[in-house]
Amino acid sequence: MRNRLRELLAEPSVLGVFATLRDPAVTELAALAGFDFVLIETEHAALSLETMEDHLRAARAHGIGTLVRVPSGEPKGILRVLDAGADGVLVPHVGSAEAARGAVEAVRYPPAGHRGMYGGSRAADYGAHGLDAREAADRLNRDTVLAVMVEDASGVDELETIAAVPGLDMIHIGPSDLSASLGRVGAREQPEIAAAVERLRAACAANGIKWGFPVGNGAYPLTAGELRELGAFMLTAGSEAGHLLEAFRATVSQAAQGASRPA
Repeated sequence: MRNRLRELLAEPSVLGVFATLRDPAVTELAALAGFDFVLIETEHAALSLETMEDHLRAARAHGIGTLVRVPSGEPKGILRVLDAGADGVLVPHVGSAEAARGAVEAVRYPPAGHRGMYGGSRAADYGAHGLDAREAADRLNRDTVLAVMVEDASGVDELETIAAVPGLDMIHIGPSDLSASLGRVGAREQPEIAAAVERLRAACAANGIKWGFPVGNGAYPLTAGELRELGAFMLTAGSEAGHLLEAFRATVSQAAQGASRPA
């Protein structure tokens, strides 16, 4: 029942990458490359529950943390992801304290929430942990990581009340959807995004929780070092598909340049 992501919360910051492709080898490669955790993408990528579980197994084998971005805050979907053994979930489009409380209730066992009990889940080591039901539930309540995403203007307006909800571990701003909600899709270096980050920093500091932001996002293009200086904990560095495409393009470009050299 080890939770690597919970252990990582003791670090000043962590770096993760989205896993969007079906082959769990990408999670193994992320671990071998030195990433601290993988974000398994089930909101936008076509990953099945079985495929997600294979990524979780690969991550555990290599000692890397896992966070699954779920499609929504719907409790049954969150339950299945957590029972499969994810270290935590990232719930998108949380725009109010009420939605944040709903996420907490979906993630935590009673009395802190309403997560359904099942002692034989992969999260509970199939029941081989040697704990009674109350001890196992308390341990999973303590260890399971809950992060939420604020991704629209109304959510930014509620940042202070969202951050104050007991049971949250992290808040992550989604700059792409936030830009869309502001009517500024694709615009670079948006002052509204910078202002949202400042509000996020203050709200999380006031409530003793972590915050995160993507590295090098065009709407607010900060490096990993700059984000760390601001106090960001969870840094996300694109997806494995994006890195693969970038590497392919670089290889093709280098090959084309080499082919054009005079003999």
